[in-house]
Amino acid sequence: MIRLILILTVLVSTGFMAVGQYKKSYDIDFADPKSVVNAIFYAAQTKDFGILQCLCDPYGQGDGDTKDICSISQVAKQIEGYGGSVNTKKELDDFVKMFKSGKISGQVTYEYYKETQYAKVPFLFNHPLGASRSDETMNLVKRHGNWYLSGF
Repeated sequence: MIRLILILTVLVSTGFMAVGQYKKSYDIDFADPKSVVNAIFYAAQTKDFGILQCLCDPYGQGDGDTKDICSISQVAKQIEGYGGSVNTKKELDDFVKMFKSGKISGQVTYEYYKETQYAKVPFLFNHPLGASRSDETMNLVKRHGNWYLSGF
């Protein structure tokens, strides 16, 4: 009986510790282009890659780089479910290395083109080709009141 009480005590205390370690997910404010870009950095820092799948233009008009960012969530699922290949693991590792220290580096600017609003968010990240390529601008498009990645 004492052994049972001891086991239950250990299980209950570990359960409380696990609850205390729960981390809150990033809440994207799609009305703010900075929030959408910061979701990329959050995903790289926390490895909460699922958040990336909802960042791309729902009309599918983003460039290859932004589509690659959004596809990282699928790459992570593949690795989690099947172990992934050397290439998928490298792709995930490269994403984390590039964006985990990323940050917005200036003011958002806005423009209209053919009745569609666009935003430009300057940011810094760890570009694999070095510091000279690490100062970039993320372009976002506004669709139905929400901002989505469009290109960089």
